[in-house]
Amino acid sequence: MDHVTRVRAWLKEQSYDGVILSRRDNFTWISGGAKNAVCTNAEAGIGYYVISAGEVKLLADSSDAPRMGAEQNPLGGEVVLVPWYESMDAFIREMADGKTYVSDTGIGGTKNVQSQLVDLRLRLDPEEVERYREIGQACAQIVEGVCRDAKPGQTEEEVAADLKCRCIRQGISPDCVLVGSDERILNYRHPVPTDKKIEKSLMVVLGGEKYGLNISMTRMVYFASVPEEIRERYEKTAYIFACMQCMMKEGLSYREYFRKVQELYREAGWDGQWQKHHQGGPTGYACREFIAGPDTEGKMFCGEAFAWNPTIEGTKCEETTYLTADGVETFTRTKEWPSHVVETPYGDYEVADIL
Repeated sequence: MDHVTRVRAWLKEQSYDGVILSRRDNFTWISGGAKNAVCTNAEAGIGYYVISAGEVKLLADSSDAPRMGAEQNPLGGEVVLVPWYESMDAFIREMADGKTYVSDTGIGGTKNVQSQLVDLRLRLDPEEVERYREIGQACAQIVEGVCRDAKPGQTEEEVAADLKCRCIRQGISPDCVLVGSDERILNYRHPVPTDKKIEKSLMVVLGGEKYGLNISMTRMVYFASVPEEIRERYEKTAYIFACMQCMMKEGLSYREYFRKVQELYREAGWDGQWQKHHQGGPTGYACREFIAGPDTEGKMFCGEAFAWNPTIEGTKCEETTYLTADGVETFTRTKEWPSHVVETPYGDYEVADIL
């Protein structure tokens, strides 16, 4: 089922006349990869797909309507030009008058149904899975290459710049780049890169996007022998991570899943560490479609992607994975990076090592 067909079935089920999609993530999802952004730091773009039972329209102002219609309209929507000096909000309000239109932003007084749209886009289709495999391998090669090439004496910002440049060359948007070294890895869960020079250790985190799909991953490097306390912590983090991967299954509630995650931290002797940093959640057209926590409602299903990231002080494991009926596929695994298999009561999982 293509995305437009999926949306139209949902519109009928909910008794909506149409939906207006202007968020960058939803526009890319519904179109299969088109972009509606001019400024990439904005949540919503400048093009609006309006999907109803019988038609598709593409709204944009006079600055962008010709280009959007010619280059970013794979759905073949009727292009509607709204003069730049007139209010898009007012135009949509008038268009929706007397009808039950909904949207992903609440524009024009429409009901904001973003949470329902996230549910619609969680299940990946075969083309999206293939794209994810491509992006996962590309991001992993980039991160691991940067880690191998990094040297003591470089600054964190220099390593971050290298990572960003390698991503951009391959058409990957480096939306989240964290580079921490030495004591900053111990002190901060989100080590935004600084001008600090690297001494003995390095952690590199990438949140990369291509085709609208998001990859999240982490790698760690020591340029000297790994301290025993760090090695012990990493072993426990790796075990928690392996369990988090292998205990996923069709229909498991997030509340039950997270209760087990809390138990894993307690059993590891690090009760409460889960409170220091979020543990991740389902991914896809957002870095996390939502962050899973103790009170998260809903269930996980096969055909969805996940990015879990347990941490214990100074250590972290993170990959982007895909849940299938046969188990978990890791999009960000390469043969070049050292790893080891962790045995758990739920199954075995291959975890990246500290280099």
